[in-house]
Amino acid sequence: DQDSCDVALACRKEGQISLALKTLLKCANDGDARAMFHLAFAYDSGGWGLRIDRKRAVEWFQKSAIAGSNHGMAFYAYALN
Repeated sequence: DQDSCDVALACRKEGQISLALKTLLKCANDGDARAMFHLAFAYDSGGWGLRIDRKRAVEWFQKSAIAGSNHGMAFYAYALN
């Protein structure tokens, strides 16, 4: 839910990257569009302790777009060009 994504963001901000990523992945896999976008952006930029993986980034941008994230829609459209 929205609160869990906030927890992930707060953990990341405090430098608890492992816990933040674990929480973010759970949120994304549970269907949270905002978490999906953050995960996609992390794969795109190498954030949250992840290695850059453009294929996974595009997949998560697409999932976030389908789930209703405006940011996800914009980044997915950009990735397709």
